[in-house]
Amino acid sequence: MPVHQRDKNIVKTAMVAATGLGIPGIFNPGLDTVGMAGIWTTMVGAIAAKSGHSVSPNMIAKLVGASVAAVSSYLLGSKILTWVATPLILACPIAGVPAAASVNGFLNGLFTYRLGLTVSNQMAKPNLSQDDLLNLCMAIVPHLIYLPNIDEIREVQNLLTS
Repeated sequence: MPVHQRDKNIVKTAMVAATGLGIPGIFNPGLDTVGMAGIWTTMVGAIAAKSGHSVSPNMIAKLVGASVAAVSSYLLGSKILTWVATPLILACPIAGVPAAASVNGFLNGLFTYRLGLTVSNQMAKPNLSQDDLLNLCMAIVPHLIYLPNIDEIREVQNLLTS
């Protein structure tokens, strides 16, 4: 199921920002995490506002907090791989730095897409309740963490290039 048509531009803007954060994020993991939390908070708030549902800032913070926690292990893993690969990056910086930045940017964009997709589809429900959002906060992990398939990669690519 693709991102709800109403939210495509919001998710696309967040994905572009998150992907761009991948470049400085390889050098400063704290910046990456804080930046992603800010991008996601803005995206979730914009989707909620556009949906017409009343969502408190506290609920948005819970959802983003759960999402950041869900992907932290993946982001940490990508940082560890980047640092393990540092000797290779230093030996061949012309290829290594762009490769590390590309992987980090891709992961940032992918997780942003998944969060946007999940929130967009939830907010498209006409009878969304606070309990539904609270349940989503508790169950966000499976929506964000899985290996991407080719259809998902194409959808991300289509959103970024449209």
